[in-house]
Amino acid sequence: MYNYNNLSDFEFEILCRDIMQKRLGVKLYTFQKGRDGGIDITDDPKNKKIIIQVKHYINSKYSDLLGTLKKEVQKVKELKPEKYYICCAVNLTAKNKQEIYDMFSDYMESANDIMSLIDIDDFLERPENVDIVRKNYKIWLESTEILNEIFNQNIFIDCEAFLYNIEEDSRRFVETGCYYECLEILEKERMLLLLGMPGTGKTMTTKMLAIYYASKGHRIRYTTNGDISDIKNAISTQTDLPEIILLDDCLGQHYFRVKETQGNELLSLVKYVSCHKNKKLIMNSRVTIFQQAKEHVIEFRQFAEDEKFKIKILDMGKLSIADKGRIFHNHIYFKGLPADYYQDILKDYHYREIVKHTNYTPRIMEFVTREYNYKKVSGDHYYEYVIHCLENPTEIWHDEFSEKLQQEDRIFLTTLYSLTDTSIDENRLKRAFNYRLRNNTIVDTSRNIFEEVLKRLEGAFIQIVEKNRKKAIGVINPSVNDFLKEYLQKNDVERENIKENATEYEQIKRGFSENIEDIIRSGEAISYNYTDLNEKLYVILTYICRLEVFHDNYKYTVERFFKSLPYGYVEGMMGRCEIFIRLLSDKFDAFYDTYACLDDGSLKEFFDDLDLGEFQVLTELAEKYGIDFFYVKYRDVFLEAIKAAILAYMENVDADVYYGDYDISDLLSQNMIYNGCYEKVDTESVVDIVCDWIKEDVEQEVYGMIKKLPQDLLNTIEISKKDVNIGRSDVEGYIENYLEPSESEYEPHEMDYGIGGTDVLDYIFK
Repeated sequence: MYNYNNLSDFEFEILCRDIMQKRLGVKLYTFQKGRDGGIDITDDPKNKKIIIQVKHYINSKYSDLLGTLKKEVQKVKELKPEKYYICCAVNLTAKNKQEIYDMFSDYMESANDIMSLIDIDDFLERPENVDIVRKNYKIWLESTEILNEIFNQNIFIDCEAFLYNIEEDSRRFVETGCYYECLEILEKERMLLLLGMPGTGKTMTTKMLAIYYASKGHRIRYTTNGDISDIKNAISTQTDLPEIILLDDCLGQHYFRVKETQGNELLSLVKYVSCHKNKKLIMNSRVTIFQQAKEHVIEFRQFAEDEKFKIKILDMGKLSIADKGRIFHNHIYFKGLPADYYQDILKDYHYREIVKHTNYTPRIMEFVTREYNYKKVSGDHYYEYVIHCLENPTEIWHDEFSEKLQQEDRIFLTTLYSLTDTSIDENRLKRAFNYRLRNNTIVDTSRNIFEEVLKRLEGAFIQIVEKNRKKAIGVINPSVNDFLKEYLQKNDVERENIKENATEYEQIKRGFSENIEDIIRSGEAISYNYTDLNEKLYVILTYICRLEVFHDNYKYTVERFFKSLPYGYVEGMMGRCEIFIRLLSDKFDAFYDTYACLDDGSLKEFFDDLDLGEFQVLTELAEKYGIDFFYVKYRDVFLEAIKAAILAYMENVDADVYYGDYDISDLLSQNMIYNGCYEKVDTESVVDIVCDWIKEDVEQEVYGMIKKLPQDLLNTIEISKKDVNIGRSDVEGYIENYLEPSESEYEPHEMDYGIGGTDVLDYIFK
């Protein structure tokens, strides 16, 4: 049996209308109670030959249903319909049905005109009625059983934070017109960028799109705040596997935040997705940050506006009045807003003013229907409270934060914000928080304050997500970060207190510590905590090189780098090749004795581990700084390693990087053959030509990447496009995709509420 508990009364009524419409073969309309004399659904708003009464009554007793139906008898007699039907979410026995039929027998053919929950379920189970199941989103979602697989790491990869509270979200979700438009775009174009102001439902819509595609057999990959460096490498090895890539807040949460390599990473990812029809990409961003990115970065503007990538941009701020009403109503219904609070919303049609308010957003509706928040006022003042929140959207957290939280709670939240926009490892947060408490003479440190704060704030201000047996902590939604950002901008004392007690490199990056350059010059950088040893080495050594800092505190750090020459990338920092060369220059060798730190074994491993791109950086920097000892002392080791890197580069060509440089349409038109009936594309010839083009491009790239080598070394290296290995099947797949538009099982449909003769909001909130 389907799960009908996840349907609100409104959604159950729409389901019943769809069922009866198909069963009777006539168009049906719904009405708002109070104006219709008790009618829920009818065939004609004026004549009302057919009347269908819907009683949700999920999990109610038969006696409750019977008592209500007895009150309907006189109304039905006055309306005198030709046909009268009842649909209810109650399991009825044959005796129950007969008892109800006897009450309305003048207007029913038999007890079969009464549809119980079992009858509704049987009707939906029939193959010919699958269209109704698919149209009613929550019924369909339950039938896929995907929610039972929500923590399956083979389906949802690195999605723990993204799927936090997903079961509750799916109950409250409203499949808006925007949601269906997203599905249509993804089926046709496969790439989508959702834009909207804070709280307009970008992340919620992205979540439910992910759930939809997971239920259709797609694997889900997720990252937030533009961290996409590992995604393409992870998906490129399985090109046949249907996947959805989700980039949440892809340009930053509060301000435009793009690291040095992100433009190329994003462009590479988009090219990849555009070349593989079983991959889809969903990105979302705040509209202001998107505009800022277009204004400040020419490459991003060109990328966003380039039609060949077919990235459709959808504005999330265009919710219909009906969608807004359903979102508010679903929050009210599934969060169990008490009757006296709800009555205050119904009074004088207050819900109309709320839903049509200029500042309405789904996030504010979620906030005002949360028990923790609405309990601040009595039921008869609830409407005023909601309007106050709408009138002051940036202050919805202010009263709670300033007046209701304890001092240590506020310290906890500002410390959390100083560390992350998303979430951070529990141990790092605990370390930073406890350090601030240790230097606060007012707080009683004999208690386990950290655990106490977690219990008080979880579900109200913060969420805790467990991944690989480690806990990560973040705010419950981005509006908390919006508040904390503004709060700290206005609170110099608190901001300075965080700076004076900062323990983590993350706090330095986010501006909640002394200036990084001053910290480096003072020698204090080694006293901060970093994500790992690699980050510590790369950050400290990058700034040592940039600022030319010579401090005894860093001698061990320099030595440690040369002993391991670790692989890694840290945002905004130099790569290992640049650090390697810069530290070997005369100035640094004179103070840090860097040549003495070199180890033959580590150096060989270093060369063997470099890819061709890194060798290019190394050789260009070697020429710039006059560092060429390894061309002589380690000539054989160096040559062997760079030849292996060249071969690896030529053997592992990512063909989809090159397609955008070729005029495929023109190539296809030039390679037509007559097959006896009509002309068709000679795909074999096209694939041969594209493969040859790519091989030539790769050959030229390799020459360009090694041109800074000494001539005597270049003379020993042979390069031929014959050694370039192209995955021919990948090129064939791309050409086939280019020729054949992708097919989709998804059938777009318009939102039809079937509302007859009255405002849709009045019907939703009846």
